[in-house]
Amino acid sequence: MKTRTAPTPVVPVLGADLVILLIAIVAAFLFSQAISLAMSSESINQTLQAPPRFLIVVSSLIVPLFFMALDGLNAAGNRLKLPFAGSRKRAQQIYARRIHLGLLALYFNAILVALCWSASAMPVMSKVYLAGIFAIAIYALGQSIPSTKLSFTLSGVVFVVVLLATQTFIITKTQAEAEQAGQELRQRLGGDVPEQEDN
Repeated sequence: MKTRTAPTPVVPVLGADLVILLIAIVAAFLFSQAISLAMSSESINQTLQAPPRFLIVVSSLIVPLFFMALDGLNAAGNRLKLPFAGSRKRAQQIYARRIHLGLLALYFNAILVALCWSASAMPVMSKVYLAGIFAIAIYALGQSIPSTKLSFTLSGVVFVVVLLATQTFIITKTQAEAEQAGQELRQRLGGDVPEQEDN
């Protein structure tokens, strides 16, 4: 009598890794676009010290690429080390840790973008340092909660808040700059009108 072998978890593991990687690619693109928008702003670009683009891309993609490579090696070698090779709870814990690390990178980039807009004249290394400190603090806050689900939920909520705050700040500052530019243009046009001589 033949024994039925358990299905290999290679395909679902690599599929989950690919989804996480695609999300990281989209996030890296959005952060790069936010930096480009800051560089196109006339008032900000005069003093902007922006981080190199590769820092944004590498920090966003390094975590999912690392785990995808690790799962690829385990798929070719010891498949028992793959996340889906054990119980569902084990897989959830593994992916929760991975997503937390991915969120750490996204926190870092979101705060770095916000600093590029709010403190354009700050040196690049100072921006990177502050973004790293705040990102690690948010990451540690999520890790300090014993419940995996609650910890992940809190990290996700904080990340969404950081993203929304960053985007709101960028939009608000862009509108304020547009209004200021419009006022300066009106003042210049008003100043160019020659005064009528008194008869």
